[in-house]
Amino acid sequence: MNKSELISKLSDLEWEDFEVKEAKADVPKSSWETVSAFANSSGGWIVFGVKQIGKTFVIQGVDNPEKTEQDFLNTLRGDKFNVPFAPKQAKYKFEGKTILAF
Repeated sequence: MNKSELISKLSDLEWEDFEVKEAKADVPKSSWETVSAFANSSGGWIVFGVKQIGKTFVIQGVDNPEKTEQDFLNTLRGDKFNVPFAPKQAKYKFEGKTILAF
């Protein structure tokens, strides 16, 4: 996913393969449910650092992107799931705020 694809997704409201998570300080616990759902379908993108308020998306950023990225990837590559993952990841800057996409 490149930056323009991300912006396009944030402009749309209907998707089955894309989910945003606030993730300001940590990996949200609800991320693992999303990972499971994506693993049992055709996959998708989880974006950390974006909050959804009704039909609006607010870019809040991730306070410590390196730690959040490593925590998320280490758990994915660990033994929490019975399927191996080879996630793609991207880091984007919006108005000085970092968001992470997996």
